[in-house]
Amino acid sequence: MIRIGVFFVAIGFSCLLAFRLIGSSIDPNGFIQEPFGLLPIGYLLIFVGVLVALIGYIRLLISRKGVQKSR
Repeated sequence: MIRIGVFFVAIGFSCLLAFRLIGSSIDPNGFIQEPFGLLPIGYLLIFVGVLVALIGYIRLLISRKGVQKSR
């Protein structure tokens, strides 16, 4: 579960990096052209990834305590 969280965080940072690399421009009509959708998706994936990794880490700690108590 921790690996899945790390994967989500990596994809989230990739979205933010892609937003920076693509950049923005102004078209001839005066409208800004930018990949705005990558921002909320990136932040959402980072948040979900941290949450999933944290839950996985807590479950790992709880399962280790259970194994130690049974010995």
